[in-house]
Amino acid sequence: MDLENRWFEEFFNGIYQSIWILDERGKVIKANLAAQKLTDLTQDAVVGVPFGSAPWPGLSRQNRRVLKWALNQAIKGKSALRDLEIRRRGLPVMSINFTFKPLLINNGSLKFIIVEGRDITAYKRTSEALNQSEARFKTIFEEAGIGILIKDIDGKMIDCNPAFQSMLGYTAEEILQSDYLDITHPLDKKFSRKMFEELVNGKRTNYLIEKRYLHKDGRYIWARVIASLVLPSDQQAQFVIAMVENINAHKEIENELVELQQRLMRGREMERLRVAQELHDGPLQEIIGATYQVKALEESIKEDAEREQLQTVQNTLNQLTKSVRTICGELRPPTLAPFGLEKTIKSHAEQYQTVHPELTISLNLVQDNQMLSEQVRIVLFRIYQEALNNIFRHAQASQVLVSFLLEDEQAILEIKDNGKGFELPGRLINLARQGHLGIAGAMERAKDVGGTLEVITKPGKGTLIRAVVPLNEEPFQFLNQEVKT
Repeated sequence: MDLENRWFEEFFNGIYQSIWILDERGKVIKANLAAQKLTDLTQDAVVGVPFGSAPWPGLSRQNRRVLKWALNQAIKGKSALRDLEIRRRGLPVMSINFTFKPLLINNGSLKFIIVEGRDITAYKRTSEALNQSEARFKTIFEEAGIGILIKDIDGKMIDCNPAFQSMLGYTAEEILQSDYLDITHPLDKKFSRKMFEELVNGKRTNYLIEKRYLHKDGRYIWARVIASLVLPSDQQAQFVIAMVENINAHKEIENELVELQQRLMRGREMERLRVAQELHDGPLQEIIGATYQVKALEESIKEDAEREQLQTVQNTLNQLTKSVRTICGELRPPTLAPFGLEKTIKSHAEQYQTVHPELTISLNLVQDNQMLSEQVRIVLFRIYQEALNNIFRHAQASQVLVSFLLEDEQAILEIKDNGKGFELPGRLINLARQGHLGIAGAMERAKDVGGTLEVITKPGKGTLIRAVVPLNEEPFQFLNQEVKT
């Protein structure tokens, strides 16, 4: 095992939270040590088994049905959250919160499903203690391993437990002197305010979000927040209680999975370059050398029949030379780095037009003047290349318009055809499952450089593919999203 994989294994198994990584069919790829300890099942016992079907002691038939439903939701690209009670002989009842989160890449392509199992027994006890006695609640409040916040309906902090103080590095006095937005990351304030206002205004009874808090030392901490409105008997809202869990480790795993996908894509480009160079420096040069030898031999032969045979061989070698050069150009266009995207598309389109005269390609291209990074140029060229190949194979089109322009710090590439079009499914993963990987791959490439790819098509109306990417690559960032229950 290399150093990077060993580091990941140690990191993954060091997380105290129970985590399973599933494939797109819901089968377990990996379970960390916390998950193995929670279920009393080894890694070998669960890998390759649909989640919830493993022989987990204490898991009832009803529990398995609930897990199956949540798993089906995740396979459909929807997050799911369910609480289960696990009853094992001779042990206390354990309440486990399961979160199924599909990891969607390429605007809809399901790559992984992350399942988290959280022991929320303390949270359940906390909720019950609020209704039973202030003394019991105070005990649990102080001893809980996750952060607990109590806020009034104006957002003012009323109380916070030691776990929350430790999570952010503040004292209780410092936190209680602030508004909840004061310790919220600036990029998350708008979303947090919206959810809190909907809660206190009665539009919802609870919410679950992932947000970033500001640590006292300047860092930010990713947290999962479950907030509920507490209503006394008169139904007048008085305060909000929030359970705050540190999920920094989980976010790092998500980032690593996305980074792995990006590195694999860039590795494929490097492999294309290597193969193109080897073809050019090896077989192509040998073919050209053989061509010259045949030409020299032809001049020394007097018989017409033999000269004709050599001429046939000469023509075959010339055609082979042309084919290998075309393959090298498809693998790695030689004009892309020195001359930019505009000239590369123009050169490729001219060659493509020669090979496919039945397809008329019109170009409306601006010069990029080396404003695009190497990675962005490669991504846009691959999107254009894949779109053109798809048009030739499937669209039955006679005309194609390729446009490339720069505006508002963005590069916009459009490929439009007058072909038969098609019915775009609600979820693009269905195209990939049907073997149409081009669009999914193009979306993956665009997202890899912080961009988007839009497909506009209808049967009989042709197809428009529009890629919009920033002129400079943006680092991958997780955005706020509500997890609906």
